[in-house]
Amino acid sequence: MKYRKLLTKCFTHKSNNTAHVAVAVVAGLAAGAIISILFAPDSGSGTRSTIGNKAKGVGDGIRDTYSSLKNRLTNSVEEIEEVVENEVPHYVQKTVKKRKSDIKDIIHDAHVDDHHNDQPIS
Repeated sequence: MKYRKLLTKCFTHKSNNTAHVAVAVVAGLAAGAIISILFAPDSGSGTRSTIGNKAKGVGDGIRDTYSSLKNRLTNSVEEIEEVVENEVPHYVQKTVKKRKSDIKDIIHDAHVDDHHNDQPIS
């Protein structure tokens, strides 16, 4: 008697939450998959090998997708580097080592120029 009231209460209660509906759908799909595997005409070892092969296929598909995305990203980065080097050469800086004697000359010239600029303007 109490079960009847409980069941009618559960079925008449309407849920506005879509998360509950999504969970119920996923749970129903999982239960259906398990039941179909249990009652399949194939033997247990055949079912296990079929599941294993499909799992390996999914793994291979994921690896292939990863490899292709990695290659596309690597090629894109290389193309961008080429564009930057060719189109914007003033951003690419190359350092040139200077000898110590050159640096000493530059410092000496700067010091001499400072003394020439200290003259008062008349």
